[in-house]
Amino acid sequence: MNDQNIEPSVEVAHLRRLLDVQPGCLMRLSADGTVLAANDAALTLLGVTSGAQALGRDFAVWVAPDQIDRWRAFAMGVARGCPASIECDITAPSGDRHPTVFHGVPLSEHPDGVASLAVAARAVSGQRQLEAAIVELEEQLRERDDERLSARARLAELEATRGQLLERVAAFEADLQEREAESDEQGRRLHQLAADLQARDEALAKADAARRAAELDCARALADVRQLEMALEGLAARHQRTTADPAAERLCAIQARLDEALATCQEREAEIGRLGTAHETLAAAHAAATVEHERLVSAVREQAAQLAALADGAGRIAVSPLAPDGAVGQGAGREEARRT
Repeated sequence: MNDQNIEPSVEVAHLRRLLDVQPGCLMRLSADGTVLAANDAALTLLGVTSGAQALGRDFAVWVAPDQIDRWRAFAMGVARGCPASIECDITAPSGDRHPTVFHGVPLSEHPDGVASLAVAARAVSGQRQLEAAIVELEEQLRERDDERLSARARLAELEATRGQLLERVAAFEADLQEREAESDEQGRRLHQLAADLQARDEALAKADAARRAAELDCARALADVRQLEMALEGLAARHQRTTADPAAERLCAIQARLDEALATCQEREAEIGRLGTAHETLAAAHAAATVEHERLVSAVREQAAQLAALADGAGRIAVSPLAPDGAVGQGAGREEARRT
């Protein structure tokens, strides 16, 4: 069909319908801001369901109160013939504010003769949210980049610290092994000293037993000597009393017995002398053994102090947070074994 054959009224109605259903918001406002016409998208923007709810009303009703002066200045400027744009917040019936951009052009030759302006509107709340989200994401990305750089720097520091800790752990383990070797050597020396001390103690005990036995023998020998002296004295007295006795053989027998007793006394005296010498030797040995015993006790105490110091040092190494768990357990086990 040729457009020239369409009746003007039909064409006007069709064009109005196209304006009403297009997705962009279009409105015609008077110079004072009264709504003269609005398409469906504009009505939706204003939060109304029909044109009757918007036509004939001042558009400033939907403008945020703090922006009405700016809106009126915009409308008056466009009505005077100056196209312009403005961004204002539209207040919905729910009270929410929706940022909206308005573009206005003057309509000076409208068929109804009313000075007016055509206004196209576009809500920018979604775009604002998107821009805000983009800004927030960019900020998060910058923060993540900063955190990643910081984490890398921290990781490098931790790696360097780990290397230092490993070196210190190796040094501690070497020192611990050296101290354990020294401790084992000192333990062997201490064991040898303990064995020597025990041997000296046994020798002292034997010497004391021999000395006591010698003292008993000396006491018995002295008692025998006194008894023999008393017997000799008695025999001598009896010999003086019986010098006139004709029984010469009896006197000879008595004399022989006296000689035997005297020889026995001399042997006992010699034995007593030897026992005395042995007693003096044992006393000197006992004194020397006592001195050696005191020296060994002092050496044992010194070795025990050194072992305690080594144990304290090994204990501090064993509980150090720098040492691995395995090394700590082995050191603690060896220290417990040494204490046992």
